[in-house]
Amino acid sequence: MQTVEGHTWGRIVCDPNADKPCKVLIFSSGVGGESAALTARRIVKRCDHRTAAEACQILFRAAVLLDRAEALLEAAHRCLQAADKRAEAEELLLGAATAADEAEKLAQAVAREEDSDRLVVEAFAALPEGRELGCPPTAAEVDVLVIDASSHVDEAQRLADDLPAGDPGDALRIRIGQVRTRVTHLSGYLGRGRNASGSSSA
Repeated sequence: MQTVEGHTWGRIVCDPNADKPCKVLIFSSGVGGESAALTARRIVKRCDHRTAAEACQILFRAAVLLDRAEALLEAAHRCLQAADKRAEAEELLLGAATAADEAEKLAQAVAREEDSDRLVVEAFAALPEGRELGCPPTAAEVDVLVIDASSHVDEAQRLADDLPAGDPGDALRIRIGQVRTRVTHLSGYLGRGRNASGSSSA
C-alpha cells in the first residue's frame, strides 16, 4: 500500500518491482466503499503479475507430481519385466528335464534369473523416497504403484487445467499425456497378467 496526498487516501500496488505494476486508487471519502472494494478485487483478479506467479507455482507442483508418477511407473515396469524373466526361467527349467539340449536350456534359465534379479534391483533404485516393495515384488504391490502413479497424473492434470494457454502450460499438458499413456500401458499389462493367471488356475 502506498500513501498519496489529496482526495486519494492511498494506492494498492501489486508488485512495486514490476516494470508496469497494477495500481488501484483508494479514495479518502467514505462513499461507495463496498463498490470500491469490489472494483479492487476485480483488478487484483485480472492482474497479469499475479497470474504469472501462480502459473509458476502450478508448473512446479505439477512437475513434482509427474516426476513421482514416472518414478513409480519405472519401478512397476522393472518389476513386471523381472516377473516375466522369472516365468521364462521356470519354463526353461521345466523343459530342460526332458530336452536333449538340457545344458543350453539350463544356461538360458540362469541368464533369465540373473536378468530378473537385475531388474528387481533397478525397480528398487527407481522407487521414490518413502516407498517400499517386497523382494521379489508381488503383483498386488506393482498394481498399487501404477494406481498411485495414475492419481499423481490426475492431480497434475487438475493443476494444469488452471493454467492459461501458452508454452509452459502446453509443454506440461504434453508431458501429462505421455505419462498417462504409460499408466494405461502398464495397467493393460497387469490386466492381461491377471487374466492369464485366472484362466490357468481355472
